[in-house]
Amino acid sequence: MGYLLWFSIVIIVFIWMYYFTSLTFRQKGLILLLLTLVIANAVLYNIMKDLESKHINDMQLKYTNGETLLCKGIKVDRKGFSYSVGTQSFIGNQDSRYPNQIFSASECR
Repeated sequence: MGYLLWFSIVIIVFIWMYYFTSLTFRQKGLILLLLTLVIANAVLYNIMKDLESKHINDMQLKYTNGETLLCKGIKVDRKGFSYSVGTQSFIGNQDSRYPNQIFSASECR
């Protein structure tokens, strides 16, 4: 729904430029191109953030279900690491091989 709003804004700006400005056709095209690129970058950024958020949620779910994750070549499981919801990271327990070692959930597979 949000993308439809941005597309509508581009169309409205184009119509406004076409009928109500004294810009040349080339200037209008350049402005439209720049506006479209800005909006396209915003859309891509949102898509990338959504994918990253889904990946983090998947890693948290796997960890909660007792699966072993691989984070920077180190096996992360519930025995040796605890999960911090606030920072979305795995923290090595004091009695493990990796005490206080921190791995972001986004860098795990």
